Amino acid sequence: MTKPFTHKYLLAQNKIKQAIELLKIDDRLPGERVLAKELGISYMTVRKAVENLVDEGVLYRIAKKGTYVADPKSRRKKCFGYFLDSSIEEGVTSPYYSLIFNALEKEAAKLGNALIYFSDSNEGDFSFESLRILEKLDGVIISCFPRIEPIVHKIKELLPVVCIDNRSLDESVPSLTLDNFTSVVDSINYISSLGHKRIGFITGLDDSDVGINRLAGYISAIKAHGLDEDMRLIHKGDYSFETGKRGADYFLSMTTPPTAIVCANDTMAIGSIKEIRRRGLRVPNDISVMGFDDISVASQITPALTTVSVPVEEIAKHAIELLTSVLDGNELEDRHLTLPCRLVLRDSCAINESRTTASKLAG
Repeated sequence: MTKPFTHKYLLAQNKIKQAIELLKIDDRLPGERVLAKELGISYMTVRKAVENLVDEGVLYRIAKKGTYVADPKSRRKKCFGYFLDSSIEEGVTSPYYSLIFNALEKEAAKLGNALIYFSDSNEGDFSFESLRILEKLDGVIISCFPRIEPIVHKIKELLPVVCIDNRSLDESVPSLTLDNFTSVVDSINYISSLGHKRIGFITGLDDSDVGINRLAGYISAIKAHGLDEDMRLIHKGDYSFETGKRGADYFLSMTTPPTAIVCANDTMAIGSIKEIRRRGLRVPNDISVMGFDDISVASQITPALTTVSVPVEEIAKHAIELLTSVLDGNELEDRHLTLPCRLVLRDSCAINESRTTASKLAG
């Protein structure tokens, strides 16, 4: 099975950008092999990062002399930050957040602005490095979670802020969220239309509205269709590949396993597929699997994953527009936006045949 791809060049790009913003690099860029050694990554990864920064206008090359930082007058009009909680596994290189960051960066660049990623592991206060980064920024887009509300408030004291993923408890902070509830209802409606009556659900974390609303959507749709409301069909996950495997193992160990598993994200769905195969079962012939997010690998695995596509480009567009409007002093007509998602039908779901998964396991 194809493993989720993490874009290490994004990390290299952001470290170079941060060094430029902090004036650690203000003229000629160190050699690519030197940077590779300092960052602990391959030479080719650094080369890709440098080429991207040249394309963005952050750097420029002089033949036979080297790569230089662009003149400040030719740089972006504004510099935005993207803050992601350091407890997020893989950070900005994770399958989902790499999509978000790439989209935000491209949208900022359309307006001639720059975007840098930063995080902080200090729970009580910002590290010195993070404070220096904030001094260089015009505004910040934050992937918000209740656990980092203190950080949201501290950044807001210094700079304009827009939250994505979840709303801040501070209603004055503009936000952009997804219709997670309806999206999962749509997933259950679809899998139910294929004749599945016993449907398992692997949840996300219940520490934010994202996880809570996706679970609520599952419960609501199950009741609306009169499907099996066995609470044992809900398995607690944390969005990781391993909990996807454990969830599938849990369901398939039941006396009457579900004939379909819906997951709160794609990474868990891919983990579920791996465990299903390990047990000698086939997707979707023996059991159907659905995900959420539509990360890059979702369309590349076999079978291609049926999932919910998150409108990443729309998130980026509206987040940058909201932040720019706040910076320009404009009155926001709608401070809190909720975007719909789209069901993407691929190959990991099938009509429920009369032969159940339970009989397959028994036979």
